[in-house]
Amino acid sequence: MNILITGATGFIGKHLTAALSKTYSVRCLVRRTSDIKELRDLNVDLVYGDLLDRNSLAPALDKIDLVYHLAGEVYSRKKEDYYKGNILATQNLLEACKQKGTKRIIFLSSTGVYKPTYTKELLDEESKCEPISIYGQTKLDAERLIKKYDIPWVIVRSSLIYGPYQKSMLNRFFYDAITKGRIYIFGNGNNLRSLCFIDDLVEGLALLVDKPDVLEKTYIFSANIAYTYNEVIEIASKAFQQNIKVVRLPNFLGNICLKINSLVGSLGLFLVELYAIQKTQLHEAYDITKAREEIGYNPTISLETGFGRTAEWIKSDLPISV
Repeated sequence: MNILITGATGFIGKHLTAALSKTYSVRCLVRRTSDIKELRDLNVDLVYGDLLDRNSLAPALDKIDLVYHLAGEVYSRKKEDYYKGNILATQNLLEACKQKGTKRIIFLSSTGVYKPTYTKELLDEESKCEPISIYGQTKLDAERLIKKYDIPWVIVRSSLIYGPYQKSMLNRFFYDAITKGRIYIFGNGNNLRSLCFIDDLVEGLALLVDKPDVLEKTYIFSANIAYTYNEVIEIASKAFQQNIKVVRLPNFLGNICLKINSLVGSLGLFLVELYAIQKTQLHEAYDITKAREEIGYNPTISLETGFGRTAEWIKSDLPISV
């Protein structure tokens, strides 16, 4: 089995590349500007190319059976970056796969394709897709593109991913909790949130390598349990071994953040921080029954363990006093 991974230098890509390269022949598509230091220590083939340059992709796809498409835009403030990173890049890859006769593509999408709810219902693969962010919308558009091509596909919608070595909005939560001993949330904190530890995600993705009965199917990957924000904070306090002060803000401020983000979004700009703040008063919880029953997806890392390992990394990696 010859596998190509896009986004291999990213948080998820590095973990998946390390896991798959122990068993399969793995090739990584990397840009000349990418930091490939960690990949050089793995048993992988590195090929230079750019998803925004279709002509550069052919060498990377030579004799490839399976593509894991992980690359994408997540945190930009510009609308055009989401279009290029999530839609145009996917279209270029699909065209190249079609020309090379690639046998399968596994696309890492996001539960951002759903609309957060005001109730505690668990969303599943059949729930209506109604994204409220430019990120979620472009991920959904990329899913639709994939389904139009005559290339066998599997789509994985992951909930919010966290873990060591991730430098993102979520680790801002951990960083503030450790360094400042406080976090800010809107509302009473009883809304549900599903998280996914990086090791569980990678193990789930690896299950899809050679399963023949998963083609043209979509799966949600997340933890077994959805926690309220209050529970998340309580578990984080124990993991960080310190009391975390919760500063509760009224819901109307969160609604104002959403309106401001929508306003600047109409101008082609997106304030990721405001979007993240507004979501803290909504429910984002998911049912993974389909993935568990059909592919044996079985997340085993508890929130306590995941938070503990993430906190240890932050404390050792960042120049902070705790």
